Amino acid sequence: MILDNKLSNKEIIVLDGATGSEIARLGAAMDSAAWCGVANKTHPDIVRHVHEEYIRAGADVVTANTFSTSRHVLASVGLADETVSINARAVELAREAVNNVSPERPIAVAGSMSNMTAWIPGTVSPDPRFLPTPEEEFNNYQEIAQTLAKSGVDLILMEMMRDIDQSSMAISAAVETGLPVWIGTSCTLRDNGSVSAWDQHFEEPAARLSPDHIQAEDRSYDTLIEAMLSFQPQVMGVMHSTIETTDAALQTLFEHWQGAVMAYAETSSEVRRGISQKVEPAIFATHCRNWVENGVQIIGGCCGTTIEHIRAMVNELPDVIGARR
Repeated sequence: MILDNKLSNKEIIVLDGATGSEIARLGAAMDSAAWCGVANKTHPDIVRHVHEEYIRAGADVVTANTFSTSRHVLASVGLADETVSINARAVELAREAVNNVSPERPIAVAGSMSNMTAWIPGTVSPDPRFLPTPEEEFNNYQEIAQTLAKSGVDLILMEMMRDIDQSSMAISAAVETGLPVWIGTSCTLRDNGSVSAWDQHFEEPAARLSPDHIQAEDRSYDTLIEAMLSFQPQVMGVMHSTIETTDAALQTLFEHWQGAVMAYAETSSEVRRGISQKVEPAIFATHCRNWVENGVQIIGGCCGTTIEHIRAMVNELPDVIGARR
């Protein structure tokens, strides 16, 4: 893998920022059930442009737009039969961006995998019409993992791992490819200061959940980490969590994991009680610098993080990053 030397030498690796929310910000129509996955088909120029701008900002890793492209998600928009082609196209667009902007610099393309489900339109609750059986779900994870591998990704980035059962199925499928696997966990900071696995009921405004939304079992973040470590990932990290939550979660992660750590917090979200949180690029960059100084090796951004956020972050990172740019 092209980043092996950087990892072993403990050099800082710059991850890109948000893919889906940035694609939407730049004008691609998002689907209410399948989010950003359809943009590979409908708005390829915007998808490619997002990757190109992150590379120009200094990213060492660009993430293919495959977070929401499993067969059971694409089925909700009538595109199940195009699952392979949509995922392959996502990787192709990322590769084109690398070749267009910086073919001489070693930039990795990560294939994103999640255990996302199709949403009931107008909500972020699973649509029961498109929920796969456990066997179908695992087969779908295998399909996307193998497609990403065959399409030429350098690593598989497991995003928003927040439970044990579904996450374990998805990670198992990724591990089968033989590619490096980076695991991004998501978590929630409770009112008492403890950290749990990400709790949708706690994080999302009630208006975004369906009336019959089933609340997930409350699970400590320590328990989630221990389950993920059994897969022996190359990298472990915290993502799709607020900056405050990321601060607390990293402390826990460092207690359990001695390998390379990544952090990519979100910068805008509708958090619990419907309060909108937005973090400006300069403030985001300062937090990222602090995380790097405290041991984080792979640093980037998640939902709401724009190209401007990543540019500001790179400018705040140690001199070796600024000199390389």
